[in-house]
This record gives sequence, C-alpha cells and structure tokens, in this order.
Amino acid sequence: MSKNNRNKEYRKSAKHSKNSGFGKLMMSLVILGAVLLLFINVALPMLKDSVKKAAAEKTVDMITENAEKIAADNPKVAEVLENMTEEDKEVVTEIIENHMDAETVSEVSGYVADGDQDALIKYAAENLTPEEMAQLLELYGKYGN
Repeated sequence: MSKNNRNKEYRKSAKHSKNSGFGKLMMSLVILGAVLLLFINVALPMLKDSVKKAAAEKTVDMITENAEKIAADNPKVAEVLENMTEEDKEVVTEIIENHMDAETVSEVSGYVADGDQDALIKYAAENLTPEEMAQLLELYGKYGN
C-alpha cells in the first residue's frame, strides 16, 4: 500500500460515525441532568436556608427598630426589645426562621409597621409552638424586670 493510500485509510477510520454525535449528545444530557439534580438536592436547600436566616434577622432588626411602635402603651415591651443581647436576639431569630415564608414575612412586617400589637400577639398564639412561646416569655421575664 502506498503512503497516500495509507493516509487515506487512516483518515477514513478517524471520521465520526453517525452514532458518535448522538452518543455525545446523550452523554452531555446525562451529565447536565446529574448536575441539575445535585444542585436541586444540595445547593438549593443551602441557599434557601441562608435566605431564610437573612430574612429572619432582618425581621428581628425591624422589630427592634420599631420597638416604640410595637410597645404602644406598654413601655416594658419597648424596654425588653431594646435591651436584648445578641444571643437572645439569635433565639428570637431562630423562632422566626422556623415559621418563615414569603406570606409570613409580609404579614408580620405589616403588623410591625402599623404597630399592631394585638395582631402580633394573635399571630404568635396561632403559629408558635408552646416551647417557642415559653422561650419568648422567658426572654420577656429576663428583660422586663
């Protein structure tokens, strides 16, 4: 076989068959699917948790900043909200974070902005567990005396 014929034969075998393009496409789709599943199962919950925590912290900050509005005619409530330590604010943040969703944030924010203490108390009574209520009452007792 001459050198030219050998080069032609070599090049013919290097050509892609019809199935190799389809195989590469399928392999790419499988890899893409695996990456998407990994993102959905691992990264997305982590992102949700960090966003939820940030929203809860913002809500606690907003409640603290609007302590006078929330307290209305009860200066003891304003005193408790203003004097809380960072550790105790973290406890409140965790309680808020446990009940956080888009509807809750807007609902509670509206109550805080309006200074509607009765609506906040009603919301807490309906949505918080007895353990969470006990924690909040303990904090109130700690700073209210």
